[in-house]
Amino acid sequence: MNQIRLVHTTAFRLAMRYTGFVCLLTIVCFAIIYWVTISQLNTQIDAGLRAESTALTRLYALKGISGLQQTIAALSTTKSLAASDTGDAGPRQYLLTDAHFRTLAGSLTDWPAGIAAQDEVWTTLRLRALPGQPGLDAEHHHFEMRAVALALPKGYHLLVGQSLDELIELRNTILVLTAAAVVLVLIVGILGGALVGYGVLRRLQNVTRTADTIMAGDLSQRIPEEHGEDEFDALAGKLNAMLERIEQLMQAAREVTENVAHDLRSPLTRLRGRAEMALMKGGDAMRQREALQKSIEETDGIVATLNAILSIAQIESGKRRDWKPVDLAAVCHDAAELYAPLAEEKSLKFSADTGNVPAVTGNRQLLAQAVGNLLDNAIKYTPTGGRITLSLTANGPQSVITVADSGPGIPPELREKALERFTRLDTSRSTPGNGLGLSLVKAVAEHHGALFALEDNHPGLRVSLTFRSRPA
Repeated sequence: MNQIRLVHTTAFRLAMRYTGFVCLLTIVCFAIIYWVTISQLNTQIDAGLRAESTALTRLYALKGISGLQQTIAALSTTKSLAASDTGDAGPRQYLLTDAHFRTLAGSLTDWPAGIAAQDEVWTTLRLRALPGQPGLDAEHHHFEMRAVALALPKGYHLLVGQSLDELIELRNTILVLTAAAVVLVLIVGILGGALVGYGVLRRLQNVTRTADTIMAGDLSQRIPEEHGEDEFDALAGKLNAMLERIEQLMQAAREVTENVAHDLRSPLTRLRGRAEMALMKGGDAMRQREALQKSIEETDGIVATLNAILSIAQIESGKRRDWKPVDLAAVCHDAAELYAPLAEEKSLKFSADTGNVPAVTGNRQLLAQAVGNLLDNAIKYTPTGGRITLSLTANGPQSVITVADSGPGIPPELREKALERFTRLDTSRSTPGNGLGLSLVKAVAEHHGALFALEDNHPGLRVSLTFRSRPA
C-alpha cells in the first residue's frame, strides 16, 4: 500500500489555505488599526501644534516680542501652554528668531533649512538631538519632529514642533504585534492542520487497509466506524452496505455456479447414458428413436434452465427495459388460456377473474413470463382435485395480480429462502423444475417496481404482484 504523506492530505492543504487566509486577514486588520491609529495621532499632534501656535501668536499680540521671548524661554524647559487643552503631553520644541533667523529663544539652536518665511508652513523635520534638550535623549542622535512655522509681524519667525518619537515607537509596536500575530497564526494553523490531517489520514488508512484486505480475497472485512455520526462514518456506512451487497452477490454467484453444476450434471449424465444405450442397441430403430426423444426432452430442460438464468441476469442488470403501456388484463387472459388445459389434465379446478384495470408501463414479455411461472408452480405443486385461481383487481391507483392455490404452501420461515435461485423446497427433487421460477418472478417484480408478496391461502399459497398504474 502506498503511504499517504500528511502534507499531501486534502485536510492539511485546506488547513494551510485557511491559515494563509487568516494571516492575510490579520495583516489587513492590523494595517487598518495602524492606519487609523497613526492618522488619529497625527491629527491630534497637528491640533495640539495649531492650538499652541495660536496661543503664542495671541501672546505676541498682547505682550510683544519680549513677552513672547520670555514665555518661549520658559516653555523650552516646561510643559506646553496648550497641552492641558488638547490632551497632548508630549515633548515640544520651540524656536523664536528675528527677521534674519537669528535665535532669540527656544530649545532649537538654528532655523531649519528649507522652511521659507511664509505665514504658515507645516512640515516634518529630522533633527540632531542636543544634550539637555527637553524630552529628548541625546544618545539617539537624531529625532523626527512635526512642526509648524509662522511668520509674525515685524519680521519675527516662530516654530513650534512636536517630537514623533512616541508615535514612531507606537508604530513599531504595532508592526511587531502584527508580525507576532502572523507567526502565531502560522504556528497554530500548521499544528491544527497537522492534527486535522492526521485524523483524516488515520480514517483514510482504515479504508485503505480494509480495501487491501478485501482485494486479497477476504470479502467479510468492513470499514471500522467510530459512531461519531460524522461524514466519515456516513461514508463508511454506505461503503459497508455496498460491501455487504457485493459479498451477498458473490456468495449468490458461487451458489449459482454450484447449483448450476449440480442441476445440470444429472440431465447431462442421463443424456450421455441414453446416447450410449442408443449406440449399443445397434439397429433397433424404435429404441433409438425413443432415446433421441428423451434426449431432446433433457436438452429442452437444460436450455430452459440456462434461459431462466440468462433472463434473471438480464433483468437484474437492467438490459431488458423495453417498456411500453401493458394491458395486464390481456396478459392474465392469455396466461389463463394457456395454462387452463394443463390444470384440467391434472384434474384441478382453475378459475380466472381478469377485470379491467389501468394499464401499467413495463415489458409485456417479462410480465407474461412472471404470471406464467406463478401458474406453472401452482399447477406443479397443487395435488389432484385442488383449486387454482388467477385474479386481477384494482386497489386505488394500484393493480394487483394474485395467483392462489390449495397446495402445501410455503412455511413463513422458508419464504425468503424460496425466493433464492435454485432453491427447491422439495429436497427429494422428485418434482420437475430448476428452482428458478420464483426467483425470476421476484426479479421481474423488482424490475417493474412492483411489490411481490407470499402469503397463506389457508390452505395453500397466495402470491401477489402489486403494480402502480403507469409508474414513472
